[in-house]
Amino acid sequence: MAHQPLDDLELETLEIFLESDHVHEECQNFVMAHGFLTALSICPVLTTEDKWLPVIFEDTPQFENEKQEKQILQYLSRLFVDIQKELESEDGFMVPCEIEMGSSPEELSELQEWATGFMEGVFMSESHWFESEKEEVVAELLLPIMVASDLFDDEEVVQIRQSEKLTNSCIAQIPEVVTDLFLVLRTEPEKRPFPKAQAKTKGNNKKKNGKKS
Repeated sequence: MAHQPLDDLELETLEIFLESDHVHEECQNFVMAHGFLTALSICPVLTTEDKWLPVIFEDTPQFENEKQEKQILQYLSRLFVDIQKELESEDGFMVPCEIEMGSSPEELSELQEWATGFMEGVFMSESHWFESEKEEVVAELLLPIMVASDLFDDEEVVQIRQSEKLTNSCIAQIPEVVTDLFLVLRTEPEKRPFPKAQAKTKGNNKKKNGKKS
């Protein structure tokens, strides 16, 4: 049976459920889960559903019945496949939110939530992202996502975020960066455009807890 992408109603149903009282207060919301699954889709080693579902939910949801449980789990599985197919296509990657930062440090934008989810996915499979030959280029490509997330206080990240102009210029690169990361980590060496690394940014920074807004 051919894969059926999630339609607008199914996406809305999933989004509402992940924000509902049925889930733990630190359950990832839809944009965080999308970012998380995007990172796992880029990772060259597959993370199985039994490993990533508990990270999204934080704790087992209180489903109304078996039908709802089956529906939500199926939607998340299909979303994972949707993201993989989008990355494999030649149409370019679309971040499912506006490319903008929050108006205050206390209120994260959807992009910041997406980037936080993405970095959670990187942390989950970190050893596969930072192989010796790719470490510098991957670290540089991750910089715009690190800037957008709420997880880092590196000097380089802090300096960029102190300038609104630099921050906006940096985060505008995120859709292209996602595609470049996929090419670097998932395609054969002779086929991939290997960006030249300009700076090395460590990927093992201590993270904060990303809470659902």
